[in-house]
Amino acid sequence: MTNRTLQFLGLAYGNSAVTITATIDNVVVYNDTVTTLDEVMLDPGTDWTTTNQLFAVENSDQFPIEFAGSRIMSVTVTGGEGIFLTHVLSNYIAQPTQVGNIWANTPGNATTFVSCYRGTPTNSEETSDCRSNVVIDGVAPEPYVKSTGIWTWQVNDGSTLVCNLNVGLGNVA
Repeated sequence: MTNRTLQFLGLAYGNSAVTITATIDNVVVYNDTVTTLDEVMLDPGTDWTTTNQLFAVENSDQFPIEFAGSRIMSVTVTGGEGIFLTHVLSNYIAQPTQVGNIWANTPGNATTFVSCYRGTPTNSEETSDCRSNVVIDGVAPEPYVKSTGIWTWQVNDGSTLVCNLNVGLGNVA
């Protein structure tokens, strides 16, 4: 069975180290410091042109290529000012490509990372965001960058985001 790697993108801010503890279905998948920008946090409405990989879940048996659905994820932030969470990428996911007037899916592989979710199966908000049913410290916030695509979530020092992490069906080239 082939397992996928998920890459979690975003930005961390503060003049001290930011530590992220991430769990998926109550299993700790990451607990370490992340690259931190020694700057004041950007405005939540900022349109980022670049983000960093905050952390990755490598070759996870929680995400075999046959899996499609959601898993409960939590992200707790300590230190620094906080983080912004943006895209989640995965390997082994087909990428739509157009040749002339015909659309086809190019099979995914081990080294190509694309969005882990494109709206199938439908998440609880009927959007293409990979995070649904988001609560931060027990409160359901409005997303800061509202779109039909990936939303940006701010998680401050001492806070925990809990959500359904939605992942589409994988495949192998």
